[in-house]
Amino acid sequence: MVKEKMKEKINNFPGYLKSWGTTFIGGLTILCLIILTVIPFLSNDLKYVYVFLPQFTLAMIFAIFAASWDLLTGISGQISFGHAIFFGVAGYICAYFIDYQGFPTWVAIVLGSLGAVFFGLLIGIPCLRLKGPYLALGTLAFSLILLKLFLQGSLAHIFFGSEGISGLPSLSDDPIIEYFIIFIFTIISFIVIIQISKSKLGTIFKSIRDDETGADASGINTTKYKVIAFMISAFFAGLAGTFYALYNTAVNPTGNFGTLNSFFAILMASLGGLTTITGAALGAFFFIFLEYILIEIGVIEIGNLIIDVSLWKFAIFALILIIVVRFAERGILRPILEHLKDLWDVLMGR
Repeated sequence: MVKEKMKEKINNFPGYLKSWGTTFIGGLTILCLIILTVIPFLSNDLKYVYVFLPQFTLAMIFAIFAASWDLLTGISGQISFGHAIFFGVAGYICAYFIDYQGFPTWVAIVLGSLGAVFFGLLIGIPCLRLKGPYLALGTLAFSLILLKLFLQGSLAHIFFGSEGISGLPSLSDDPIIEYFIIFIFTIISFIVIIQISKSKLGTIFKSIRDDETGADASGINTTKYKVIAFMISAFFAGLAGTFYALYNTAVNPTGNFGTLNSFFAILMASLGGLTTITGAALGAFFFIFLEYILIEIGVIEIGNLIIDVSLWKFAIFALILIIVVRFAERGILRPILEHLKDLWDVLMGR
């Protein structure tokens, strides 16, 4: 029966896609994709191509990272404060195989992502004996341990020290080509993550999140599925980590394993809206461009008072998060969609 339903869905896929495209959400998604497709061609100015456009690329990388965290925490209910583990490990593995083994870039990306999956299994098994805040602290502890190991000068011959690995090739010398490579992988990643969240596996994840005791009592091997959630999430976090390493053409402990990266993923997913997956993309774009704007503003002079706005960016982010939590508990995605839908209905005379 299940196989027949799957075949029916596959056979009706073009029709389903057409009907989805006519819905408000589908139309808005298509519009956003069209906008992102034409953005690289809006200007030939060198500053736009080499400074502003890469911000979109960076936002898409972090969108994948934030979505992977949302799958683990928002969908599966496994709180992680150490998601930078998978992000950093994958980046280092990718860099090592390119710089020291001479592997092709795409092979190194695959190996880095699979390495993150292995760490997801390695860390998931002991950490999942913990629950709630203890699980969050456990993942944070693993992240801090790895950070300290990679910073140890005495272990530099193994972990490359505080300087890490530099001189990596970028995905492309052309920022526009690099943009479209990341764009395609972002779309694929989000489609896969969303389909997982809507599948039978996603239903099991949600049942564990909502009532682990009840799920266990109903015959679900909760430990097995929590480890699977860790591994899937680690894969996409690792994929983002490899792209981030190639985007920066270097890896180092603080930049890849830094605790801030873990909290960036949490902040982005929370801003967009937990359990939405697509909210992670909105949160990532909001976060990256707000940071970019604050850096571009630079210094503000008020009389004799000089304020370096970029130094206050984290305080501003914290203030924004407090406001979002206070006035939009579900994040900013759902309220925005609701207001846009109301506006659309008014324009259409509904």
